Amino acid sequence: MKQYFIIIRIRTSMDMGVGSRYEDWAHIDIDELLPGKEFVIHECPLSIQSVDEEWLSFTFRKHAYRLNRKWQVLGTPKIGIPNEYISEQVRYVFHCGNIRSCNHEWDITNAERLYREIFDNASKGMLWKNIPLVRDFIHELKDKAPFRNYQENPAGKACILQNLLKEKVLDMRDTPRLYQSLCELYRFYLDFMVDKDFDENLRSNYDRYYFREVDQLIYKYAWIIDNPKSGLAQECWDDLGGMLKVDPVQAMPEWEEVIYDVELELEEELKNEPRGMGFCYGYWSAKRAALERRGIEWNPPPLMNRGVIFD
Repeated sequence: MKQYFIIIRIRTSMDMGVGSRYEDWAHIDIDELLPGKEFVIHECPLSIQSVDEEWLSFTFRKHAYRLNRKWQVLGTPKIGIPNEYISEQVRYVFHCGNIRSCNHEWDITNAERLYREIFDNASKGMLWKNIPLVRDFIHELKDKAPFRNYQENPAGKACILQNLLKEKVLDMRDTPRLYQSLCELYRFYLDFMVDKDFDENLRSNYDRYYFREVDQLIYKYAWIIDNPKSGLAQECWDDLGGMLKVDPVQAMPEWEEVIYDVELELEEELKNEPRGMGFCYGYWSAKRAALERRGIEWNPPPLMNRGVIFD
């Protein structure tokens, strides 16, 4: 299966209260992504730093990015374009996958299995178990699924992703890059839906206004992931979590790369502990220690929310 590095320029404009959105696509054959090689994409310089089977590191418009080739759909913040008459902004989205002309059949049986397991874990409150499952599901959706065939089409894929996002099958602040990928992929499929993609069942389950909520999440995640330590990123981070504060170290890539392994370790370590009153304090203590062993200093909820009584 041929894979490409895809760079999408998304322009949005507002003229006299009427909004428009359109996309420009560019792609590079993965075989051409050699360290040190430079390209001009959308009139901007792009330089490859390193590439392996899992990760692609590159600079674009003099900014450094690191992209997981299997599951990540990485979106940048918006850049304002000065114009006397029209309010116009541009942003970029990166991912590795098939270009639209490819028609590789996907494993529908595997996709359905992943979907069931994801919702089963969510119903039990075991969101951390969904981290590898959602990564695999995104891989199925963006890398293997044909753009449109008799089984699947952009509307169907958008509805699937809408269900995952609405049901919050991931913790929004445990895996910000993975959550961003769900949002970006959902928004991508919306742009290519046509009316004939909808059957009666699909139409009844589709929320045509949900994209507004997702657009707000895309805005926040873009700033958080672009520069987690900036003031604006901190504001966006706090907006994600409701009433309780969460340590912003969870926005860092180092956290996201180890959190599944930490939770897996804690499940084994605490398997014989009663899940009653006070368990959360033992869990947070063990989690803090496990993260510290991996070089991450984490403040659990009681330290981030002094004066709040838990349990």
